[in-house]
Formats: sequence, structure tokens, C-alpha cells
Amino acid sequence: MSTLRRPAGVTLIELLVAITLAGLVAVVGAAVLRAAIDFHGRAARHLVDSEHLRTADRLLQREWSRRSEQDLVATSSSIEFRSDRLSGIGVEGAARVRYLCSADESGQLTLERQLLAHAHQGARQGAAVTRDGSTAAPAWRVLQTEVLVPRLAACSFAYLRTKEDRDAKIAQWSAETGAGQPAPRLLRLSVATERGEIAPLVYGVDG
Repeated sequence: MSTLRRPAGVTLIELLVAITLAGLVAVVGAAVLRAAIDFHGRAARHLVDSEHLRTADRLLQREWSRRSEQDLVATSSSIEFRSDRLSGIGVEGAARVRYLCSADESGQLTLERQLLAHAHQGARQGAAVTRDGSTAAPAWRVLQTEVLVPRLAACSFAYLRTKEDRDAKIAQWSAETGAGQPAPRLLRLSVATERGEIAPLVYGVDG
């Protein structure tokens, strides 16, 4: 008695099913791989941003703690002062430091640090005298600029001031300090990255 045998190989329908399943596996695998690469990239950027913030925090804490009360310039976007603990000793002629919230070429905010020197190197330090006998503010030039923290969503400075209100003193944060006002003892730096706002960093003065 003879029996019918199925020819060896696969049918067209089986081949199409196998190709479809292989395509689905490839799509799912590519999505998982893309998500893993994206997560790794975000984690790496977060680590780099955290290190940048720690560096900026250490520098600002060190220099602000021994800042001079003279010639202090403070606004919501920058702070400029003299310091007994000025970092960057290798830069000849550095006399003061400026921290600046600035926008880069792409429009993103960055926190920069600039070392400043007198515009006329070698001249007697101090304010210049104009022809009419009045005192002009000393001119400064930038010796070195470094970006401490790139890719910021927000960046601002504030200064703690006290004011008299009847029989009490009220402390409040101000966006700037006016000419002739006492130099603030507390400085606050507020920044936000692409991951969200970071708790404000507050710095005090020694002594």
C-alpha cells in the first residue's frame, strides 16, 4: 500500500510568517536598544552636569567667603568682587572675579567665571581721576573666561539684605545691590537644568 509523502521544504505561507515574526522581533529589539542608548546618554549628561555644578559650587564658596566689601558689583545675572582666595593663581595680574549667567551661541544659558585685571597693566591700582577732578571707576579687562556649567534652563543671583521696619529688622532676598549700600553677607545662586530646578546654593562670608 502506497502512502503520499509531503515534499521537503517550507511553503510560501510559512516563509511569510517567519519573515513577519523576524521583522517584529527586529523592531522591538531596535526600540529597546534605542531606549537603552537614550537612557545611557541622559545619565551620562546628568553625571557631567552634576560634576560641573560641584566645581562651580566649590569655587564660588571659596572665593565669596573671603570677598572684599569694596568695589562689589551685584545684579541678578552677575556678581563681581575681589577675594583673598582668588583661584587661578597662574593667571598673571588677576585682581577680581566675575560670575556671570550668560547665553551661548545656541541661546542656552551658561554659568561663566571670568578673571579680571586692571585695563592698564602696570599702572597704579585704584580709581582714575578725570580732568574735572572727579573720581572715575577703574576699568577692567577679562584675562580668562571659563564655562563652569553649560546647558542651563535658568540661572540667577540674589542677595540677602536687611531693612528696618519700625522696631524690627526684616531680611529679604534682593535681585541687586545699589551703590552705597552695605555689601551683602549672603549670596544665593539659583539654577535649573533640563532635568528640573536644583535647590538654591547659598554662600556666606567668613568672620
